[in-house]
Amino acid sequence: MPYKPSSQRSTERGFGLVEMLVSAALASISLFAVSQFFIMQAKQQKGQGYRVEMQQALRSSLDAITRDLRLAGACLPSTGDFVAIDATNGAGTNPDSITVRAGIVRNDLSCIVTSLSALTQQGQTTLTVTSAAGFDVGMLVYVRHPGGFGQFSFVTSAAGTNVVIADAATQDYPVGSGLFAVDERVYRIDTTVTPPQLLLTVNRAAPEAFAAGIPDLQFRYVLQQNCPPCDVVDLPPDDPTWRLVNEVLVTARASTVGATRSEDQVSLTETSRSKPRNLLP
Repeated sequence: MPYKPSSQRSTERGFGLVEMLVSAALASISLFAVSQFFIMQAKQQKGQGYRVEMQQALRSSLDAITRDLRLAGACLPSTGDFVAIDATNGAGTNPDSITVRAGIVRNDLSCIVTSLSALTQQGQTTLTVTSAAGFDVGMLVYVRHPGGFGQFSFVTSAAGTNVVIADAATQDYPVGSGLFAVDERVYRIDTTVTPPQLLLTVNRAAPEAFAAGIPDLQFRYVLQQNCPPCDVVDLPPDDPTWRLVNEVLVTARASTVGATRSEDQVSLTETSRSKPRNLLP
């Protein structure tokens, strides 16, 4: 049998038990480090997702309120008892709320407005109008007396020159009284649920959740009086003062929803300025 040098025999020798254990330990440490890195990255990515959702909820809320405020009063009476914006001023943990009204337009962008062509007596529900075109069943309308007062109701029937409303006339409406189609939106915060959410009520239907994680909403009103710098109030005291509103300051606070880590439980506050184009003469 030929002689084989010991050095050649040693190079062909396999890993020993100690070497295999050390290699396995090093591989486990490396795998653990890699897995921890990916877990940390996943948590950071999830936390970033919470922040993005919070920012989207805040931005969409401010955009919707701002848009409606800019349209407030369009196609609607600008004098008398009617006001296009109404609100409540919250206190403490109770946020503000706001009601915004604008007229409805046809496809050609003309206002859905008509006038009475015959007397409607108190207690009646049928209004004889110049034209019922554009008025639909279920539509919120405002009947306005030439004296500047009126009432809200809903359309139950509309055809030809007749519009039937759900509520009986509270007074006589003479020829020339107006009938206006109204889009009414109410924004308020529901703090009785977790997380708090912004509710939107359209035309006095059931409130619907608009955005979650909005615990606070505040409004302030810039009046066209004592300018400059112009008066800023938390709430106009009466209807005549509402008509002096030149700008609405909307401040909303949003918080992350679903976050469990303390570093992901953050809040963001933003303020927008909205100028109702149709309120001031």
